Amino acid sequence: MSGILGKLAKFTFTKILGIQLPEKGKDWKDVIALTPAQAEKGQEIEYSYHKRGKPKNLMVKIPPGIKNGQRIRLKGMGAQGKGGGESGDLYLRVLIKVPLTQKIKNFLK
Repeated sequence: MSGILGKLAKFTFTKILGIQLPEKGKDWKDVIALTPAQAEKGQEIEYSYHKRGKPKNLMVKIPPGIKNGQRIRLKGMGAQGKGGGESGDLYLRVLIKVPLTQKIKNFLK
């Protein structure tokens, strides 16, 4: 349901009837920094984030050949759903760190 009718139906169920409809949790976004070697070869790396204010460490599988700016989806690692709805997802945008020496070489070319 969407629009005015969806909002009216949700209001009717929650406020008047006291029924909580299942709602998916919000998706979260973050950045994961990789070295060029990690991006090229792919591997599992440790990633730390805060879920509900508590730090949580995850092992994230990096696919070989991932490019700068691509996203990795971690299903169910976003905000908790409401009324029995599923949790949102965590999307990690890949940032490939270029070493300073490489940046200087590229600049001088």
